[in-house]
Amino acid sequence: MFDFFRLVPKKRSVKIKSKSGVIFNNPTGGKKYLFYVGTFIFVVAIGYFVYLYWPLAKSIVVYKSGGKIFSKTEIKQDAIETRVVKEEFWVKIPMIGASAEVKKNISPFDKKEYLPILEGDFVAQAKGTGLPGQQEKAIYLFAHSTKQGIQMVRQNSVFYLLGELKINDFVFVGYNEEIYKYKVYGQKIVGANDVEYLEYKEEGKEILILQTCWPIGTDWKRLLVFAERI
Repeated sequence: MFDFFRLVPKKRSVKIKSKSGVIFNNPTGGKKYLFYVGTFIFVVAIGYFVYLYWPLAKSIVVYKSGGKIFSKTEIKQDAIETRVVKEEFWVKIPMIGASAEVKKNISPFDKKEYLPILEGDFVAQAKGTGLPGQQEKAIYLFAHSTKQGIQMVRQNSVFYLLGELKINDFVFVGYNEEIYKYKVYGQKIVGANDVEYLEYKEEGKEILILQTCWPIGTDWKRLLVFAERI
Protein backbone atom coordinates (compact mmCIF):
# COMPACT_ATOMS: atom_id res chain seq x y z
CA MET A 1 0.00 0.00 0.00
CA PHE A 2 1.17 3.55 -0.73
CA ASP A 3 0.32 6.93 0.73
CA PHE A 4 1.18 10.34 -0.76
CA PHE A 5 4.53 11.07 0.87
CA ARG A 6 5.71 7.88 2.61
CA LEU A 7 6.57 4.50 1.20
CA VAL A 8 4.43 2.03 3.15
CA PRO A 9 5.19 -1.70 3.12
CA LYS A 10 2.57 -3.91 1.55
CA LYS A 11 0.55 -5.73 4.17
CA ARG A 12 -0.43 -9.40 3.63
CA SER A 13 -2.38 -11.67 5.94
CA VAL A 14 -1.09 -15.26 6.15
CA LYS A 15 -2.00 -18.47 7.95
CA ILE A 16 0.67 -21.01 9.00
CA LYS A 17 -0.33 -24.26 10.71
CA SER A 18 -3.61 -22.88 12.00
CA LYS A 19 -1.92 -19.73 13.28
CA SER A 20 -2.55 -16.41 11.58
CA GLY A 21 -0.15 -13.50 11.22
CA VAL A 22 0.90 -10.54 9.11
CA ILE A 23 3.83 -10.25 6.71
CA PHE A 24 5.03 -6.86 5.45
CA ASN A 25 6.69 -6.77 2.06
CA ASN A 26 8.66 -3.59 1.25
CA PRO A 27 8.37 -2.49 -2.40
CA THR A 28 11.72 -2.65 -4.14
CA GLY A 29 13.31 -1.87 -7.47
CA GLY A 30 11.17 -0.08 -10.07
CA LYS A 31 8.10 0.22 -7.86
CA LYS A 32 10.09 2.05 -5.21
CA TYR A 33 11.51 4.62 -7.67
CA LEU A 34 8.15 4.98 -9.40
CA PHE A 35 6.66 5.98 -6.05
CA TYR A 36 9.28 8.68 -5.47
CA VAL A 37 8.88 10.06 -9.00
CA GLY A 38 5.09 10.17 -8.60
CA THR A 39 5.39 11.93 -5.23
CA PHE A 40 7.77 14.53 -6.73
CA ILE A 41 5.37 15.24 -9.60
CA PHE A 42 2.47 15.56 -7.17
CA VAL A 43 4.36 18.07 -4.98
CA VAL A 44 5.39 20.13 -8.03
CA ALA A 45 1.80 20.18 -9.28
CA ILE A 46 0.53 21.42 -5.92
CA GLY A 47 3.22 24.10 -5.83
CA TYR A 48 2.39 25.29 -9.33
CA PHE A 49 -1.32 25.44 -8.47
CA VAL A 50 -0.53 27.64 -5.45
CA TYR A 51 1.75 29.81 -7.62
CA LEU A 52 -1.02 30.33 -10.20
CA TYR A 53 -3.85 31.10 -7.83
CA TRP A 54 -2.01 33.03 -5.11
CA PRO A 55 -2.96 36.53 -6.48
CA LEU A 56 -6.59 35.44 -6.70
CA ALA A 57 -6.59 33.90 -3.23
CA LYS A 58 -4.87 36.96 -1.77
CA SER A 59 -7.44 39.31 -3.32
CA ILE A 60 -10.34 37.28 -1.94
CA VAL A 61 -8.84 36.96 1.55
CA VAL A 62 -8.07 40.69 1.76
CA TYR A 63 -11.58 41.57 0.61
CA LYS A 64 -13.37 39.09 2.89
CA SER A 65 -11.32 40.20 5.88
CA GLY A 66 -12.40 43.80 5.35
CA GLY A 67 -9.11 45.00 3.90
CA LYS A 68 -10.63 47.66 1.65
CA ILE A 69 -8.87 50.90 0.75
CA PHE A 70 -11.60 53.09 2.26
CA SER A 71 -14.52 52.65 4.60
CA LYS A 72 -17.98 53.57 3.35
CA THR A 73 -17.82 56.93 5.10
CA GLU A 74 -14.56 57.80 3.34
CA ILE A 75 -15.75 57.13 -0.21
CA LYS A 76 -16.03 60.66 -1.49
CA GLN A 77 -14.23 62.91 -3.97
CA ASP A 78 -11.77 64.59 -1.60
CA ALA A 79 -10.77 61.27 0.02
CA ILE A 80 -9.78 59.90 -3.39
CA GLU A 81 -7.89 63.04 -4.41
CA THR A 82 -5.48 62.78 -1.48
CA ARG A 83 -4.60 59.15 -2.20
CA VAL A 84 -4.09 58.85 -5.96
CA VAL A 85 -0.89 58.88 -7.92
CA LYS A 86 -1.10 61.46 -10.69
CA GLU A 87 -0.82 59.15 -13.66
CA GLU A 88 -2.52 60.30 -16.81
CA PHE A 89 -5.16 57.56 -16.63
CA TRP A 90 -6.09 55.30 -13.68
CA VAL A 91 -9.03 53.51 -12.08
CA LYS A 92 -9.81 52.98 -8.38
CA ILE A 93 -12.64 50.89 -6.93
CA PRO A 94 -12.59 51.45 -3.15
CA MET A 95 -15.11 48.78 -2.12
CA ILE A 96 -12.96 45.95 -3.53
CA GLY A 97 -9.55 47.55 -2.94
CA ALA A 98 -8.83 47.77 -6.68
CA SER A 99 -6.37 50.27 -8.13
CA ALA A 100 -4.54 50.23 -11.47
CA GLU A 101 -3.06 52.40 -14.16
CA VAL A 102 -4.98 52.37 -17.44
CA LYS A 103 -3.35 52.20 -20.86
CA LYS A 104 -5.55 53.87 -23.46
CA ASN A 105 -6.37 53.08 -27.09
CA ILE A 106 -5.57 49.37 -26.88
CA SER A 107 -7.14 47.14 -29.51
CA PRO A 108 -9.07 44.24 -27.91
CA PHE A 109 -8.66 42.33 -31.20
CA ASP A 110 -4.87 42.61 -31.65
CA LYS A 111 -3.03 40.02 -29.56
CA LYS A 112 0.37 41.65 -30.04
CA GLU A 113 -1.01 44.95 -28.78
CA TYR A 114 -3.08 43.96 -25.76
CA LEU A 115 -1.13 41.00 -24.32
CA PRO A 116 1.91 43.03 -23.18
CA ILE A 117 -0.48 45.48 -21.47
CA LEU A 118 -2.50 42.85 -19.63
CA GLU A 119 0.58 40.83 -18.68
CA GLY A 120 2.03 43.99 -17.12
CA ASP A 121 -0.86 44.18 -14.63
CA PHE A 122 -2.34 47.22 -16.33
CA VAL A 123 -5.97 47.74 -17.27
CA ALA A 124 -6.68 48.57 -20.91
CA GLN A 125 -9.11 51.06 -22.44
CA ALA A 126 -10.53 49.55 -25.61
CA LYS A 127 -9.57 51.48 -28.73
CA GLY A 128 -12.50 53.34 -30.26
CA THR A 129 -14.47 53.55 -27.00
CA GLY A 130 -15.08 56.66 -24.93
CA LEU A 131 -12.82 58.59 -22.57
CA PRO A 132 -13.72 60.27 -19.27
CA GLY A 133 -15.71 63.45 -19.82
CA GLN A 134 -17.34 62.21 -23.04
CA GLN A 135 -20.86 60.94 -23.68
CA GLU A 136 -20.56 59.76 -27.29
CA LYS A 137 -19.59 56.20 -26.32
CA ALA A 138 -19.16 54.23 -23.11
CA ILE A 139 -15.68 54.06 -21.59
CA TYR A 140 -14.69 50.39 -21.85
CA LEU A 141 -11.92 49.16 -19.52
CA PHE A 142 -10.84 45.52 -19.68
CA ALA A 143 -8.46 43.01 -18.14
CA HIS A 144 -7.71 39.38 -19.14
CA SER A 145 -8.34 37.72 -22.48
CA THR A 146 -8.86 34.31 -24.04
CA LYS A 147 -5.33 34.52 -25.49
CA GLN A 148 -3.41 34.67 -22.21
CA GLY A 149 -3.44 30.96 -21.45
CA ILE A 150 -3.14 29.39 -18.02
CA GLN A 151 -0.89 32.19 -16.73
CA MET A 152 -3.78 34.65 -17.13
CA VAL A 153 -4.99 33.81 -13.64
CA ARG A 154 -1.93 35.59 -12.18
CA GLN A 155 -2.57 38.80 -14.12
CA ASN A 156 -4.72 41.81 -13.22
CA SER A 157 -5.83 40.57 -9.84
CA VAL A 158 -7.05 44.15 -9.40
CA PHE A 159 -10.23 43.21 -11.33
CA TYR A 160 -10.84 39.74 -9.86
CA LEU A 161 -13.50 40.97 -7.43
CA LEU A 162 -15.65 43.00 -9.83
CA GLY A 163 -18.46 40.53 -9.20
CA GLU A 164 -18.58 41.70 -5.58
CA LEU A 165 -19.63 45.22 -6.57
CA LYS A 166 -23.18 46.16 -5.62
CA ILE A 167 -25.63 48.71 -6.96
CA ASN A 168 -24.58 52.25 -5.90
CA ASP A 169 -20.94 51.32 -5.20
CA PHE A 170 -18.48 53.90 -6.53
CA VAL A 171 -15.77 53.73 -9.19
CA PHE A 172 -13.27 56.57 -9.59
CA VAL A 173 -11.36 57.26 -12.79
CA GLY A 174 -8.52 59.72 -13.10
CA TYR A 175 -7.77 61.23 -16.49
CA ASN A 176 -5.46 64.16 -17.24
CA GLU A 177 -5.40 65.05 -13.52
CA GLU A 178 -9.19 65.26 -13.33
CA ILE A 179 -11.16 62.81 -11.17
CA TYR A 180 -14.44 61.35 -12.44
CA LYS A 181 -16.89 59.59 -10.14
CA TYR A 182 -19.19 56.80 -11.33
CA LYS A 183 -21.93 54.85 -9.56
CA VAL A 184 -22.55 51.16 -10.33
CA TYR A 185 -26.05 50.41 -11.64
CA GLY A 186 -25.81 46.90 -13.08
CA GLN A 187 -23.89 43.79 -14.12
CA LYS A 188 -24.14 41.43 -17.06
CA ILE A 189 -22.44 38.13 -18.00
CA VAL A 190 -21.80 37.74 -21.74
CA GLY A 191 -20.04 35.28 -24.04
CA ALA A 192 -16.28 35.46 -24.55
CA ASN A 193 -16.77 36.60 -28.14
CA ASP A 194 -19.60 39.07 -27.49
CA VAL A 195 -18.18 42.46 -28.56
CA GLU A 196 -21.36 44.50 -29.04
CA TYR A 197 -20.80 46.41 -25.79
CA LEU A 198 -17.71 48.05 -27.27
CA GLU A 199 -20.24 50.27 -29.09
CA TYR A 200 -22.53 50.73 -26.10
CA LYS A 201 -23.93 54.15 -25.19
CA GLU A 202 -26.91 55.73 -23.48
CA GLU A 203 -28.18 59.10 -24.63
CA GLY A 204 -27.41 61.92 -22.23
CA LYS A 205 -25.32 59.72 -19.92
CA GLU A 206 -21.62 59.03 -19.47
CA ILE A 207 -21.27 55.27 -19.01
CA LEU A 208 -18.29 53.29 -17.75
CA ILE A 209 -18.03 49.56 -18.46
CA LEU A 210 -15.55 47.37 -16.59
CA GLN A 211 -14.79 43.91 -17.96
CA THR A 212 -13.10 40.86 -16.49
CA CYS A 213 -13.18 37.13 -17.17
CA TRP A 214 -15.86 34.98 -15.56
CA PRO A 215 -16.02 32.75 -13.54
CA ILE A 216 -13.03 33.97 -11.55
CA GLY A 217 -9.80 32.36 -12.72
CA THR A 218 -11.22 31.14 -16.06
CA ASP A 219 -11.73 32.68 -19.49
CA TRP A 220 -15.07 31.05 -20.31
CA LYS A 221 -17.23 34.18 -20.22
CA ARG A 222 -17.06 37.91 -19.48
CA LEU A 223 -18.45 39.85 -16.55
CA LEU A 224 -19.41 43.44 -17.37
CA VAL A 225 -20.05 46.03 -14.65
CA PHE A 226 -21.95 49.15 -15.70
CA ALA A 227 -21.54 52.50 -13.93
CA GLU A 228 -22.90 55.99 -14.64
CA ARG A 229 -21.05 59.24 -14.00
CA ILE A 230 -22.53 61.32 -11.19
